[in-house]
Amino acid sequence: MRKSKIFVSLMLIITLALSFNINAGALADPDIQATAVLLVNADTDEVYYSKNPDKLVYPASTTKIMTSLLAIEAYERGEIAIDEPITASYTSHNDLTLDGSTQNIVPGETMPFKDLLYCLLVASANEAGNILGERVAGGDIHDFVDMMNDRARELGCTGTHFTNTHGLHDPNHYTTAHDLYLITKEALKHPLFVEIVNTVSIEIPPTNKYGTRYLTNTNYLISPYRVSYYYPYAAGVKTGHTDESGRCLVSTASKDGINLIAIVMGASTFTDEEGIVYNMSFTESKRLYEWAFSSYENRVLVSSDELVREVAIKHGSGVDSIIVRPLENISAILPVDVDNSEIEREIIIYSERDGVPLTAPISTGQEIGEISVSYKGKHLGTTKLVSISSVEQSRYEYIKSTVIDSLKKPIAKIIALVIVVLIIVYIIFSIGGRRRRRYNRTYRSVYKSYVGRRRR
Repeated sequence: MRKSKIFVSLMLIITLALSFNINAGALADPDIQATAVLLVNADTDEVYYSKNPDKLVYPASTTKIMTSLLAIEAYERGEIAIDEPITASYTSHNDLTLDGSTQNIVPGETMPFKDLLYCLLVASANEAGNILGERVAGGDIHDFVDMMNDRARELGCTGTHFTNTHGLHDPNHYTTAHDLYLITKEALKHPLFVEIVNTVSIEIPPTNKYGTRYLTNTNYLISPYRVSYYYPYAAGVKTGHTDESGRCLVSTASKDGINLIAIVMGASTFTDEEGIVYNMSFTESKRLYEWAFSSYENRVLVSSDELVREVAIKHGSGVDSIIVRPLENISAILPVDVDNSEIEREIIIYSERDGVPLTAPISTGQEIGEISVSYKGKHLGTTKLVSISSVEQSRYEYIKSTVIDSLKKPIAKIIALVIVVLIIVYIIFSIGGRRRRRYNRTYRSVYKSYVGRRRR
């Protein structure tokens, strides 16, 4: 009977989740139940949802994102080898509590650097943070904590202060959802970090003090064995929990080209009718992703196959224009209810902008202009406009155009005027010359006649 009730309860939860997913696109606000929440596009830094993003909160074990970031950066600088054996000191347990998360790495135990990272990020072992911190800082854990705070400031964090490597409660150990996003985004740039936080389970080989360790990731969004929490589009990053912090989860999810980072801090738990307790950092993160993927879409606004317009050309062999297309697609993530008619386009043709005619020859793929798109004044992308074909030059059109253009120049007009004047002068002198010659012939004829009569 109990198994049957559990099954019915699970089916009810799944049905409610599906029902929410169908209608999520119509919701203006998913109303996530947590103290501080931030949902951000990992590629553009655009915020899709926020709730108290700058409120000071206790980070609990999400602190280990910064701890591992510093350790991995030291490895990438060549200061630590990936398989370097590191021995736990007796001071590495000084600030730990008996009820904290642990992998029971005892003083004097030696473990490779990478295995310590797995213990820190997959199983959330507090002592692993101190062991790594002492190694990176050269033995003094306080120096490492100073490094954590310095690195936070370098990343632009303004509401963060660390006092330890693991996140056990300290009133002076705090952060904000926004700062934690900045730290997480930096950590996700490192392949080793991404590899480890997405490990669902792993075996850690025996050490000099302990046998094989079997680690299971505390992030149930990525565990297919936790049906009620599992989300197939989720990945990484880190969980956290203390009585003071509440339930915390930093995670990522990707679907249809949309890459998200979610920070959920200070969530609580709820208990169903069967007495099953649910961690709301998982259920609210999952609900947040479902809302986002239902409310936003990655839309192609300009396609590289689109024939944008014709552009006039001169000297073309048999043609007087070419057609241009975008060199690349322009895509943007937009709310699903945005109509394409609301997207504004700006087309610039270089020849028209510069007032210089576009002339043949034209080659296929030649840059002719550019196209930009925007939405409500926000620039969404720009790509070049290129010719879809080549155009040969017509010699006849070129010569004709050259002659016509030459005649339009001021110097050509002056030369033409001079020529006209010279022609007129020539005509005048020619007419005058003919008159003089005619007069002279007439005069000579009359003179000869007169002389002849006198002689007779």
